[in-house]
Formats: sequence, C-alpha cells, structure tokens
Amino acid sequence: MTNETPAGTAPRGGPLAARPAVALSVLTGINALNYLDRFLVAPLLPLIIAELSLDDRQAGSLQSAFILVYALVCPVAGWLGDRSPRLRVAALGVALWSLATVGSGLASTFVWLLLARALVGIGEATYTVITPSLLADHYPPSRRGRALSVFYAAMPFGIAIGYVLGGQIGAHYGWRPAFFIAGGPGLLCAAALLLLREPPRGRFDARPEAEKRLPWPDFLRVLRQRPSYFFNMAAQTVYTFTMGGLGAWMPTYFVRERHLSVGQAGTIFGLLLLGAGFLGTLLGGQVGDRLAQRYRSAHFAFSGLTMLAAIPFTLAAVLSPNPAVYWPAMGATLFCLFLNNGPLNAAMINVLPTTARARGVGLHTTTIHLLGDACSPFLIGVASHAMGLRLPVLVTGLLVSLAGLLLLASRSHLARDLDSANGA
Repeated sequence: MTNETPAGTAPRGGPLAARPAVALSVLTGINALNYLDRFLVAPLLPLIIAELSLDDRQAGSLQSAFILVYALVCPVAGWLGDRSPRLRVAALGVALWSLATVGSGLASTFVWLLLARALVGIGEATYTVITPSLLADHYPPSRRGRALSVFYAAMPFGIAIGYVLGGQIGAHYGWRPAFFIAGGPGLLCAAALLLLREPPRGRFDARPEAEKRLPWPDFLRVLRQRPSYFFNMAAQTVYTFTMGGLGAWMPTYFVRERHLSVGQAGTIFGLLLLGAGFLGTLLGGQVGDRLAQRYRSAHFAFSGLTMLAAIPFTLAAVLSPNPAVYWPAMGATLFCLFLNNGPLNAAMINVLPTTARARGVGLHTTTIHLLGDACSPFLIGVASHAMGLRLPVLVTGLLVSLAGLLLLASRSHLARDLDSANGA
C-alpha cells in the first residue's frame, strides 16, 4: 500500500473512473438528488394535507416514518459497506429510493404514501452510510474536510431544488407530478455509480495492518476508546433534531404564519437555503481544515461556535413580522448552521480506522436520525395541532445551542483521539 498518490489525482496510468475528482463529482451529484427526494414532501405538504385530508400529526409522521426506517437500516448498510463492494450496494440504494419516489406520486391514501416514503428511507440510508467511506479512501486526512464539504454542499443544494421544484410544480400542476419528475433521474444515477472504480480500502491510512476485517467486539472496543465519536454523535443528534424538524415544517410555517402561497414559500425559502447553505458548507470545510492544521480540536471548536452564533438570528427569523428582517435573519441562521457539516463529519472519519468507518458512520447515522429528525417532524406536528406552529418552531430552532455547548466542552477529547489515531 502506498500513501504517495496526491489527493485529487488518479494513480499513474489509472483510468478516469478511478480519479478522486470524478468520484467526488458523481457522488456529490447523486447526494444532491438524495436530499431533493428527501425534502420534496415539505413544500408539497399543504397540498397533500388538503387532498388526503390529513391532520398535522399525520403530516408530520410522513417525514418521521421516512427517517425512522432510514435510521434503522443504517447499521445494516454500514455492515454491508465494510464487507461488500461499496459502489454496487450504493447503486442498489439509489435505484430503490428513486422507484419509491415515483411510487409516492401514485399514492391515493395516507398509508400508501407513508409506505412509499419508508422505502425511500431504505434506499437513501444505503447510499448515505457508504459514501463517506469511499471518499475517505480517495482523499488523505488533510484534505478530507474539504472533500466532505463539497460532498455535503449537495445537502443545501438538493434541499433547495426540492423546495423550489416542489413549490413551483405543486402550485401549477399539483403535488403528484413533482414526485414523478424527481424520481426519474435516479436510475441513470445508479448506472453512473457502476462505472466508477472502487478505491483500495485504507489507501491513506497510517497503519496498513488495519486492512483485516474487524470483528464486532473489536469494533465496539475501538469506539469506546474514542470518546470524541460519542460527543460528536450527541451534538449532531441535537443538530439533526433541529434541522430535520424545521426542514419539514418551514414552508408550511410560511404559508400559515406569513400568509405566503405554496409557490412563494417553497421558492423563496429554497433559494435562500441554496445560497446560505451552499456557501456555508463549502466555507466551513475550508476554514475547518485550515484551523485543524494549527489546532487539533479545531473541528469541534469551530462547529460549536457557529452553532451558538445562529441563535440571535433564529430569534429574529421566527419572531419578527417584517420580511426585511426575517428573511435575512433566516439566511444568516442557515449559513451558521451549515458551516459545521464538513468539519464534524471529518472529525468523525479521522478518528476511526478504515475497517470501522462504514460501520461507525452507520451507527452514527442511525443514532442521530433515530433520536433526531425521526422524532422532530412528528413532535412539531403534535405541538402544532395543540398550539399552532410558531412556538414549536421557535423552541426547535433554539435547541441547537445545546449542541454548540457540548462541542466546545469536548474539544480535548477530539485532540487526544486524533493523536491516538495517528499513532502519537
């Protein structure tokens, strides 16, 4: 095994399909489609509620059911990712979620739509868990934060396109055609994955002997030796609770509380998320990696501070009745929150050995979603049914301050775990 191949280039004589930049581009593009399909329901929710005669509890359960299944499948996907050809498993997941998205548009009852969204969760879990491990084998630790930031920049981009697409198509043609249009490209994307070449596992690891498979007892022992993994998981659970809940309900909030149309709410919020989220994700990876070269705990410190910085903007975004205040404040909130995607995921990947990465990401993903956004859309719906949307949205937005404080308090654990992972 050699660590001398520069990141972002193919091995000498290697084909285009083996180049890290090509793999990053394809995986990022599919990740955008992943989040587009995941959040397509949000801008269409007022129309779905009206046609299927749903109350807010049922409406919230659509996203919660998706996330619940998604979270439960993640450990299985991680197990497969550590033992099987990762690109094949990911391609199967993309094909499944795309077919289920088309099936969502055919739903004639609440139960049918609920089952279709659950199937989307199975496919997306498979893809989401496996891809960080693939990127870790294309880029060395010094470049992973930036590479993962590019990959996760697809999150705000995909969500934004989902909001705009759903809002505009829903306003002009109804909610069903939006699912047909969104689900169609997935099969082509699945085929594109099969054209890539899988990188050697642990290509940039300092310890080649880690290539052997890690039994489950040893895997759990590895995690116990890395407390930063669990602090990271706890902080991202709170963060995911907030982001998932608000992502599911904000378009409906703007329709009800700000009296916007479905098209206006989805389009304005989507474009705002695209600009602030895309810029925040890319900038967060760059700044986080540069700071981490000087300070071992920088990924935690930077992410914690950006989460706390979002709080005053969240207050203004929810409480102010003036569009000249709440739209810029919403943009600032999204910018601050999306800054931490690359740094926190890089911090997790960098403390895990190669044979534990897919399972580590799987366990992490299961936990943050099972305890995070599997709960929040439904809980916000229950609270809204009793008291309206404003207070539940505000409380959910302020919870992210707990994640920021936790990251700042656990900085020393990250520094020690990174030293241990690098053999210091």
